[in-house]
Amino acid sequence: MIKYFLGLILALTILSCRKDDVTSVTPKKDYTAFLADTIQTFYGKIDGAGFAWTFGWNQSQGITGYQNGNGICDSTDPVRILFFGLTWESDLQTRFMLYSPRYNSESETEFSQVFSLGKKKLGDFQNDFSLSIYKDNTFYQSNSLSPTNEIEILKTQEFTENTGKKLRVWFKLDATLSCNCQNGKALLADGLMIAEFYGLRKGQ
Repeated sequence: MIKYFLGLILALTILSCRKDDVTSVTPKKDYTAFLADTIQTFYGKIDGAGFAWTFGWNQSQGITGYQNGNGICDSTDPVRILFFGLTWESDLQTRFMLYSPRYNSESETEFSQVFSLGKKKLGDFQNDFSLSIYKDNTFYQSNSLSPTNEIEILKTQEFTENTGKKLRVWFKLDATLSCNCQNGKALLADGLMIAEFYGLRKGQ
């Protein structure tokens, strides 16, 4: 009886260990330091090779603004696409650009939908957030062909500078990008970006 009881305890212990192994999950990454930073930046890996842009003297310069979302030259049209990017001071051709989906800049609802916290789609220009990168003579572009593309807004902060109101956004990005490279595509992983957008609302 004692042997049977000890065997039962041993079996339950093994099953318990196996259950713990199956249900264990990868711990979430800690973005505390990233979210405390305010310097415009974009870093991550493309096909395993690390890259980094950082705003600053002898580093990268910022590009921000907006364009008409309907592709017309009409200053009264409130539909906008905001953009942000950084370009290397030593090589202006080396840059990245992030474009917002088009939205009505007179609609607070549409603005909130675009820049609310959470996961968004990284895909085609105008319809989704859109990313383009040019570095090492290679052009990379996001598109909607990959269903796993993801851009997540972790934090937002509105602030005012001498140029007007801006929105600072902390992004996390993972995507399969098309490119003029050997395989025709490249994997963007562990992407983190702090962007600043200008021209958020019409009249501001």
